[in-house]
Amino acid sequence: MNVSSAATSTLSKEEVRTRVDVTLGMIFFIGSWTMAFGTLFLSFLVLRQRVGVWPPEGIVLPSFPLATVATLILVASSLGLHRAVRAWDAKGGGGEREQASSAQRDWAVGVGLGFAFAVLQALLWADLLAAGRFPSSGLYESLFYGLTWVHAAHVVIGLLALLWAWIGLSSGRYGPNRLSTVSNIVIFWHFVDVVWIVLYLGFFVF
Repeated sequence: MNVSSAATSTLSKEEVRTRVDVTLGMIFFIGSWTMAFGTLFLSFLVLRQRVGVWPPEGIVLPSFPLATVATLILVASSLGLHRAVRAWDAKGGGGEREQASSAQRDWAVGVGLGFAFAVLQALLWADLLAAGRFPSSGLYESLFYGLTWVHAAHVVIGLLALLWAWIGLSSGRYGPNRLSTVSNIVIFWHFVDVVWIVLYLGFFVF
């Protein structure tokens, strides 16, 4: 999908109040989910302390290399989308057409990497299931499946929002003069990224 230069060039600059409203909405949305995830992480830490040895001895762990690759891919996805928004913002300030082309490329790469992460996250579950480890198999498995399922729901929401923004950019509904919705969707994707990094550290590193 390509952003229509003709369409975006006719967009009037969005009002400051619109930018503030969209940003505040995203702040409240992420804030509420931060508290929800904070509660889940706190429960995770309390249960870990009761085990004594983490991960528990004798269990089959999910693939560490696969999880590491997935983490790097998700971080790269966030960076690509961030670069895209910055390029479009610069174009709105008088940048050249090359910046718009770079933004389109970075956005496509960012979304593509997001889908790649989703596939790898599913493969982590398949890896455990193939080893005969189910949510009911033990504390580690129940925590891993439970927390990553909640995270996966946010990945799906994030990917749908990114695709929706991409369609808006391609149709001219959004552009250099109207980026608040797009940039806030990317902020939500960064939130998804941070949550996964915490999960990665808790289940695979520490």
